[in-house]
Amino acid sequence: MCFPKLNTVIVLFITLITNSFAQAQESLINTGSSTCTFNSQKLDILVRNDSLYEATVLINDALRFSKQYNSKETEAKSYNAFGSVMTKMSNFTKAEKYHKKALKIYDSLNIDKGRNLSYSGLLNSYVMGKNYSKFDSLYPKAQDISKKLNSEIYFINLEYKIKKEYYSFDNANMLTSSNIALIDLKNTDFNRLNYSKSYRIENLKQNLYQSFKYYNAIARIKISDFKSSDYEALFLIDEDKLAASISTDFNSYRKLASLNYYKYLYYTNSKKNLDSATKYLLKSDTYKYRALNNIEQKNIRNGELVNKIINAEQKLALANETRKKEALNSQIFLVSTIITSITLIIILTVFYFYFKARKNIVKVNEALKDSNSKLIAIDKDRLEFFSILSHELRTPIYGISGLATLINQENDDVKKQSYLDSLISSSNYLSILIDNILQANRLKFEKRNLRLKPGKIDNIVRHVMSTVAIAAKNKDLELKVHIDASNENEHVLIDKVAFSQILINLAYNAIRYTKKGHILINVFEKSRDGKNITLRFEVKDTGIGIKEEHRSVVFSAFENKTFLNKNSSGSGLGLYIVKTLLKSHNSDIDFVSTPNEGTCFFFEITFQLSMVLENQIKIPVLPKRDMHVLIVDDNKINLLITKKNIEKIEGYTCQTISNGKEAISIVKEKDFDLILMDINMPDMDGYDVTKHIRMFNPNIPILALTALNSNEISTKAETAGIDQIITKPYIFDDFKAIITSYGNKQNQRGIIDAEAI
Repeated sequence: MCFPKLNTVIVLFITLITNSFAQAQESLINTGSSTCTFNSQKLDILVRNDSLYEATVLINDALRFSKQYNSKETEAKSYNAFGSVMTKMSNFTKAEKYHKKALKIYDSLNIDKGRNLSYSGLLNSYVMGKNYSKFDSLYPKAQDISKKLNSEIYFINLEYKIKKEYYSFDNANMLTSSNIALIDLKNTDFNRLNYSKSYRIENLKQNLYQSFKYYNAIARIKISDFKSSDYEALFLIDEDKLAASISTDFNSYRKLASLNYYKYLYYTNSKKNLDSATKYLLKSDTYKYRALNNIEQKNIRNGELVNKIINAEQKLALANETRKKEALNSQIFLVSTIITSITLIIILTVFYFYFKARKNIVKVNEALKDSNSKLIAIDKDRLEFFSILSHELRTPIYGISGLATLINQENDDVKKQSYLDSLISSSNYLSILIDNILQANRLKFEKRNLRLKPGKIDNIVRHVMSTVAIAAKNKDLELKVHIDASNENEHVLIDKVAFSQILINLAYNAIRYTKKGHILINVFEKSRDGKNITLRFEVKDTGIGIKEEHRSVVFSAFENKTFLNKNSSGSGLGLYIVKTLLKSHNSDIDFVSTPNEGTCFFFEITFQLSMVLENQIKIPVLPKRDMHVLIVDDNKINLLITKKNIEKIEGYTCQTISNGKEAISIVKEKDFDLILMDINMPDMDGYDVTKHIRMFNPNIPILALTALNSNEISTKAETAGIDQIITKPYIFDDFKAIITSYGNKQNQRGIIDAEAI
């Protein structure tokens, strides 16, 4: 802290205040007389422009002279002006106090014009301070006197009433009031009004008209529950004229922001026009930013500065009075006052920075405590999650191990089949759990790119039903499905893997928290045009339900476990995965629920239509020949499973190899129609093996058979020359369809080559 510099600043500050008061005195007061000229127009401009420093100086000076010369009317005007300044500073209690002081003086003088202004000032402070009961009590009385005087204040008060109805969401009354205001405004000649002040506000009628139109349009939209037909009045508002009709404080920018936000809602909900919606949302955000910036600038300008001005003015006023009474000692008194002020300011400054430092230390300590508490909570949640995850992994693993032993020991074929069904259910659950964990981690770092191919919704839904059927059967739950009828040849472009994962997670979630009753999957057609169809999907259950207070955490990873019993099953990842995957479909999920009765999760997706005319193109009868497949995998169990699956396909034989280098050699020696390639192998991975094979055999189909699945894997596979990725675990029918599709291509190529020979 450097005290010499501080002294200089204080002296300059006092000099500035002294000069300001001298200029104010010259501007407002007729020197040498006992009358005070109150420049209300200048004051209104200063208040409207947030120049509260200059306004306060002028008001204080006028108030001092009004008391000195007992000018009650000037005193009342000063109090009204003070009330306007306090309202502008959001100090509504003091604003009410000053307006009531003015009203009391006008009542004693029996001046209706002054009462009219005081009532209007009170109404403004009540609206801005959200004190609606006092507003409603005063409003009829204020309007009666405005009508009696034929004053423009009638319309200003009417605008305050409409604002109050806007702030209190009273849309019906806001529509009625704004309609009345527009009619009265149209039928009133403003040239014949008796204005409440010594000057007329420019363009008052036009400004009020723009304001009434704005609130009228908003009311129409809200009352109609945002129907597109009721946006017409909103779009008839000229934004430039609206902006010109209002001052540029933060409330004005908020009005412009709201105008553009409702246009954004119109193009989002009614027109589904993303470009236009984005345009108006950006404009709305720009005005919001300006509003926030104005608030910040206002706080900077009028925070501590106004209080300092008032305190300094009071001290200077006291010094002037003392100097007049003691003319002979005025200069000595001024010097002593300045020295005392400087000393006091220095002391206060020292105490200010001292207590500020103490306060900052306390805040830092509190922040550290809060941070430490959050870290402890996060660590606790992490430990709880891994505990849950350990339980969730061990349960199906124990089931798989135990059921495998029971199958081996059991001789009854019926019981063996029952054990086998349970084994498959545990395996499916374990596979989905692991995939959810990997998916949750991967979705944090990359956006899911959908691999769209033609498919039928009913086939995908029924596949989901078959996947979760055993889990439902084990809990004696009934599985139901409803799918709206559609054209048999109608397909949609869809990522079957991603979409199946959405429905499977929702179905398992429903089964997990339902003890008795049923699970229902609904598919409804919402709308369609020539190229697109919008479908609504619902997954309903008769389970435990979800309380409304827990809505905010249902779709949060791990957090959604907090509103369930500690011993409940599930990792807490399924709904998070669903919500994240739906973002890739430009959709979102929501739910309705009744505790102890059930829950319905629902979402809508717009798909692109793809008509597939089956049997339209007749494929000529192809000569049958065995298709020979090479399987490359370093895991013996994987080799066995893949080999058995290939041999189940009619006309297909296979050979297995567990080494990448040996695979390259055998492909050079023998003819294969297809290669199934593992990605991760110890000596040479699947990418490198594929690159070597492509050097001498660029045409043979090579399919990657891997448990990995990400955008990075897809890119590397395409670069290496791999034709397609089959993700493990897979559904046999899908696996068979892919294998036979490449087999047919090879058959056709064989016919063409034979004809060429």
